[in-house]
Amino acid sequence: MHRFFVDPQQFSGDRVSLPEDIAHQIRNVLRLRPGAAILVLDNSGAEYEVLLRQVDKQQVVGEAVAKRPSPNEPAVQLTLYQALMKRDKFEWVLQKGTEIGVSQFVPLVTQRSLVQDVDIKTNKQARWHKILTEAAEQSRRGRIPELHPPQTLAEALAAHPPQPGLIAWEEEVGLGLREALGGGERPSHISLFIGPEGGFAAEEVEAAQAAGLRAITLGKRILRAETAALVAAALVLHELDIT
Repeated sequence: MHRFFVDPQQFSGDRVSLPEDIAHQIRNVLRLRPGAAILVLDNSGAEYEVLLRQVDKQQVVGEAVAKRPSPNEPAVQLTLYQALMKRDKFEWVLQKGTEIGVSQFVPLVTQRSLVQDVDIKTNKQARWHKILTEAAEQSRRGRIPELHPPQTLAEALAAHPPQPGLIAWEEEVGLGLREALGGGERPSHISLFIGPEGGFAAEEVEAAQAAGLRAITLGKRILRAETAALVAAALVLHELDIT
């Protein structure tokens, strides 16, 4: 069944008015007709089974006939603090991270980031949001991951919430991800910091540790930044038994 995220304002009781971009897809691409069923999500974690009642050039309107919690959201929220990289690599992390189950993305500017500007143009933000939305629909997520504005590592550490945090560093050799997550109760939220192509500088890792994060190794082999992000995110979710 086709899935679409819409603004909650598109609902009026059981009536759902589909916005023009989704209406175009339903009408002209998928060629669905009245009576067809789709799933509509309002980004609250709930999903609605909707029967199309009107499909024409003026509008596409459906009726919500069932509501249920989305079963595909992880029980633990993972926030990925990802250093900015080349556009295609960063967008790949957004897409695949959404599929894996990342709940929030925080773009970082670090010492070795190729991108050193925290001000992102509106069109790029819109593009990133579209990538997240389409990946959430494709992977049957119940929520679109939240995308925070870019910030420096210092800003991110200063504002880091009181929750467990890990920072992947190629110079760390003693503590693995499994050991870092072992013991104690399963957290409801966890943070993961991944550096840019050149990795984190030693003083950045020291600052992260001073802020309460634990430096971890991802193994003997050096991973590309975008690979490290997805491998580490997937391992965190797997170790916490929420995949």
